[in-house]
Amino acid sequence: MHAGDAHQAVRACHKDEQARRFVVLLMVSSLAWKMLRARLSPIDWTRGPRRLACGGLFLCCLLLAGMARGEPNLKVTLDRNNISLGDSASLSMSFENCSPPSQPQLPAIANIEVTGTGSQQSFSLVGAQVTRSTVYTYDLRPVKEGNYTIPAMRIAVSGATLVSHALSLTVRGGGAQAPSGMPEVAFVRLVPSTNVIYLGQVVSVEIQCYCRDNVGNIQMPQVNGDSFIIGNTPGTGGQQPPKVRVRVGNADYWLFSFHVSITPTKTGRLTLGPATWSMAVYTGQRTIFGWTDSHPATFTSDTPTIDVRPVPSAGEPPTFSGAVGDFTLAQYEAAPTAVGVGDPVTLKIRIAGRGAFDTVMLSTNNEPGWREFKIYPPTSKFDSTDPLQIEGSKYFEQVVTPENAEVKEIPPFMFSFFDPSQNVFRTLSHPAIPLQVHPTAATPQPTILSTGATPPDAQPQGEGIVHIKPMLGTVEAVRPPLIERPAFWVWQAIAPALWMGALLRRKQKEKLANNPRLRRQRQVTRLVQEGLGDLARQAAANDAEKFYATVLRLLQEQLGERLDLPAPAITEAVLEDVKGLRPETQSGLRDLFHACNQYRYTPEHTTQEMNSLIPKVKTALQDLQAMPAVKSRGTLLQGVGLVLLLLSAMAARADSVTDSFGQGNKLYEEGKYPQAAAAYEKLAQSGVVSSALYFNLGNSWLKSAHLGRAIYAYRKAEDIAPRDPDIRANLQIARNQAGANAALRGSLWTRWAGRLSLDEWTKAASGGVTLFFLVLAAREMVPTLRQSGGGWLIALGVLSLWMAAGLALSANQHLLEKTSVVVTPEAVVRVGPLDEAQSAFTVHDGAELLVLGRDRDWLQVSDAFKRIGWVAQKEVREIER
Repeated sequence: MHAGDAHQAVRACHKDEQARRFVVLLMVSSLAWKMLRARLSPIDWTRGPRRLACGGLFLCCLLLAGMARGEPNLKVTLDRNNISLGDSASLSMSFENCSPPSQPQLPAIANIEVTGTGSQQSFSLVGAQVTRSTVYTYDLRPVKEGNYTIPAMRIAVSGATLVSHALSLTVRGGGAQAPSGMPEVAFVRLVPSTNVIYLGQVVSVEIQCYCRDNVGNIQMPQVNGDSFIIGNTPGTGGQQPPKVRVRVGNADYWLFSFHVSITPTKTGRLTLGPATWSMAVYTGQRTIFGWTDSHPATFTSDTPTIDVRPVPSAGEPPTFSGAVGDFTLAQYEAAPTAVGVGDPVTLKIRIAGRGAFDTVMLSTNNEPGWREFKIYPPTSKFDSTDPLQIEGSKYFEQVVTPENAEVKEIPPFMFSFFDPSQNVFRTLSHPAIPLQVHPTAATPQPTILSTGATPPDAQPQGEGIVHIKPMLGTVEAVRPPLIERPAFWVWQAIAPALWMGALLRRKQKEKLANNPRLRRQRQVTRLVQEGLGDLARQAAANDAEKFYATVLRLLQEQLGERLDLPAPAITEAVLEDVKGLRPETQSGLRDLFHACNQYRYTPEHTTQEMNSLIPKVKTALQDLQAMPAVKSRGTLLQGVGLVLLLLSAMAARADSVTDSFGQGNKLYEEGKYPQAAAAYEKLAQSGVVSSALYFNLGNSWLKSAHLGRAIYAYRKAEDIAPRDPDIRANLQIARNQAGANAALRGSLWTRWAGRLSLDEWTKAASGGVTLFFLVLAAREMVPTLRQSGGGWLIALGVLSLWMAAGLALSANQHLLEKTSVVVTPEAVVRVGPLDEAQSAFTVHDGAELLVLGRDRDWLQVSDAFKRIGWVAQKEVREIER
């Protein structure tokens, strides 16, 4: 008997058994109901509560009679079909409505260690059917990488044979080693779907994040890759991502699996990663209130190597425009097929498959068959079927008009792409579509109805744009605007500080001029300092006469300044009038006057005697002085030197990136616009700031069917060079294609402030304010300037205020008013920050929005019509100034 026949026999037997059980239960329920009625009197039966209770009991009996188990079933599943060497996979064997006498044994599988981990039972009730399940779990640990097959199993249960399906398991090598010794709290692995890809190919990468139980506040992992364009990690709606329990080494971990898409921007053996994963690690003791301590931690993954190969040039078909992937032609239609000369015919084309849909474009048809048609810009829309935007369909609609009645058909369709899985070029084709064209008296131009989403790939046939710039120009590193840099404010404070110093200096001079006693105090202090130096030289020269004359003069000057008396009038007798001196100081002064008087009678004094007298003179003068210590003059010079050092440190320039820029230009000239855009994007992500770079990036996106990304790049270029006519021209072209109401309308003042960039307004205002304060400082230092030039000072002040007002407006636009650009074919703006919220309105590719607020992965925006709603952050690109 075949397995199918056996299975049908088991089902038939089980149905018979189920019917018998139902009949028995129904008979038991009826007998119970009759016995209950016999025990109740007629009066009791007619009473409401008892009648209700009896009816409920009968219904319960009927429900129990209806409860019957379903047919037995066996399900065998794996928690993961792809693992890295060192990991383990969990196999679950679920028996429904039956149970084997003991835990089944899995068949032996080469290079896989199998360990049983336990079993559990559960019951479920669906309608009137009860399902009992017994689940056995097994731990599969491969010891070698490769592809494995878990064979189908035949298990006998209750006289019947249950058969499972075969399962496949892929084990990849090259992952991080399992933790040894003390288990790690967490670790991360990067597992690309393949290690050999082609330039322009988009592939998925799995980010495997392992952690123990003592972690929380888990963040989304971030992947770095200098040579790759990293896609966005699909979110989980603010909830914790799904996780599974796995065993690595001798420790149990929770595994969070994330996926991102990557696209290489150059060829060679490139390093991907690392990926970083941040969370809070709980330490200490665990109580009923939680862990007693925690600290933030970041874990870094390995960096796998990927071999990126160039798309081969051999065998490249003429219709190849850079598409890389696996595609099919799902639709190619034309309607109407009976028209007059000049009447529009709409072509509908859908290309489906898997790959880099950014590179899927309709090529310009230069074949002879299309020369009899006038071709209008196509519209395009991408509809993805997976979160990574790798699989899906791209829809095109293109209007063509026959120009004479000799046209008999729509030419055949040709689309070529490179298939990386087979390493060959493939061409999708569709035969010509018959077309009937009759002559007309006039040739009307078709009216193309726009839904607001003028297709980006209209540019090659539409209005001409200014060509790319061949030179990169001035290159800078990504830095905040001048107004946010501390060094700028330090430099800006120099002129006001100089004016304040000049003002204080003038005030001090005026104070000295109006205070003779203060002036005399400073003169005496200077005289005392010089006299003390003379004493040492005179003692060394054994010049006793000059020595004692200097001592007497210093004492007279210092006491005269203190007592406000002429210095020649000071004698030893005035010491009686000095108040507040210590007895020791007063005694020392008397001794010094006595020594000076004694010299007149005994002029012979040795050098040793004079040197012993100098410390006493210093002590006495210090006790008389009350002036504070003179401040160091080097403070200002040191401050200026520090400012110059900061400015010189911030003047470092980025390394030369001319080669990368030239490579992007080369791709652009070859018509490989998506690859050129990827090269320019990579250069911009490396921190290079240049108006030429963003200008060429905008051209590439405009040629590659991405209006929103083009407008974003042009606006970045405009921020750097706001008066570049080429940038303004191409930006206006892109905005025209996006629609008349796609751009935000600014006021007269905001348009005036937009004539200069934020840094230019900062420099202009800084120059005006600095010049104003320098003139004020000059007027303080040169008295004659204060007598004239007041009108010029007022004019300079007004100009400074005008420049400051422009700076305030520009700073408000750049730092406070955030804007964004829609970069998807169509974005739904909802009334709230939820996917389930009602739709408020719809915006299309290239629409510019004002950002009003933020809530997780949603932005509150306002469009040109002042409508307000919430849009998903992944559908727009914010203008970061």
